[in-house]
Amino acid sequence: MKKEQAYRIIKRLIFDKKWDPQEAINVNEIANQLQMSRTPIHKALTQLGQEGLLTIIPQVGVFVKKPKHSEIIERILVSANLDSLLTEQATPKISEEKIEYLQNLLIKMDQSELSPEEYTILNSEFHRTIYDASELEYTIGLAKQNWDFLNFVGKPEVLFSKFNRERSQKEHWMIFYTIKDRDSKFAKRLMENHMRRVAISINE
Repeated sequence: MKKEQAYRIIKRLIFDKKWDPQEAINVNEIANQLQMSRTPIHKALTQLGQEGLLTIIPQVGVFVKKPKHSEIIERILVSANLDSLLTEQATPKISEEKIEYLQNLLIKMDQSELSPEEYTILNSEFHRTIYDASELEYTIGLAKQNWDFLNFVGKPEVLFSKFNRERSQKEHWMIFYTIKDRDSKFAKRLMENHMRRVAISINE
């Protein structure tokens, strides 16, 4: 559908920083570029507004949102709860192939020469692999939407500095081994603590 197409394209443009924070988006310009009517464009913008990427002010315009610090912390805390639930559900049903894939991801993430951006990509893949193993489609959608937002506003060079990366990796390996041992409750608790620690770190 045209709305989904417009949504994907506009979201990618936002992530590629086509517009600066709080800059107005020209709806007519987008409609012309995508060769679409304004209706699917407006629907896509509404969805992106609901996801926290845009601010829509009726009769004024659509603006790229500059998130507040408190909103970022809140999103991380929401992610802590979603990730812990997905981890708990994934642990008993994850395949041996995906466990091996997680291990290979972590081995790559252990490489000290990785840039913060490269580490961020692998980190997201680690979490998303666990998501997919849970088979909770609705919750996966919410979690991925939240991660998209956090990756958009985050600064990898700060979030994954040398000390933070080493700490993050220790936690990832602990989560991995509890998943491998099929210990759902412990894996859930470790994942929640892992994500909440990120929120505390950013808040400080």
